Amino acid sequence: MNMVENIDLKIEENQISFDFLKAPEKQTVLQEENYEWVKEETLVVLVKAKGGLSHNFELCGKKMIDWVAMSTSGCPQKVIDEPSEEDFLDTLKPLVGEFKFVAVLYSDTPLIKKTTFLEIMDYFSKHKMNVLKLFRGYVFRGEYLKNALMLLSTTVEEFDKEDFTVVDDARKASWAFKVLQNRILEYHKENGVTFFGENTVFVDADVEIEEGTIIYPNNVLKGESYIGRDVILESGNYIFDTIICDEAFVCQSYLEKSKVEKGKTVGPYVRAINQKI
Repeated sequence: MNMVENIDLKIEENQISFDFLKAPEKQTVLQEENYEWVKEETLVVLVKAKGGLSHNFELCGKKMIDWVAMSTSGCPQKVIDEPSEEDFLDTLKPLVGEFKFVAVLYSDTPLIKKTTFLEIMDYFSKHKMNVLKLFRGYVFRGEYLKNALMLLSTTVEEFDKEDFTVVDDARKASWAFKVLQNRILEYHKENGVTFFGENTVFVDADVEIEEGTIIYPNNVLKGESYIGRDVILESGNYIFDTIICDEAFVCQSYLEKSKVEKGKTVGPYVRAINQKI
């Protein structure tokens, strides 16, 4: 049975071409521009993991498999159903083509960061390895994989354990949400956004927020919302797929697929859907 889905996965990266996908302590260790060879020589195989939570389960506005795909953005990607252990190599071999490296990652590890992926590829290349077993996944040299008869047991190399946490139940999903939400908020804070009561503020991955904006407690920002410069979001807003222009003030309002013009005051208790304010 052919388990390969002959499709390429393309992830639209909004403002999160981010490097909030890199851990703060590693920001100066790896720079993506120094690793163009990874994009050119590596095929990433994304495996839709069986059991547990679906690969389509959303965390912070993105499917779990999309989080994994983002960590390897720039590399050609193929998506497959999880094969049986017996069919594993036979499923991968037809995908190798001319690629020098093949990285196999699973949809149930949405916490993997781009810096971790680059660190893994750097380690694999410098050590001239044929196969590297990860806590969840593998990296193969293409020529080796084409001719491999069996997947021999190898030592698992330890990178960032948190990145390879398998999110397969409600408890782990809740924890992973907190980790991703913290990364998102830290990214925005580094770019000049102020949060008060940030444990009650929820921001989806594709929300864009400009410098100088202040966000008070109990705000929910979802979808592909855009928040301009020097905006004040007072408490109690739900904002979904909405544009809020510079210097606006919004308080205790529900805004969906709407636009707030520059400098406007909205609320309290405004409900706007598909409106220009």
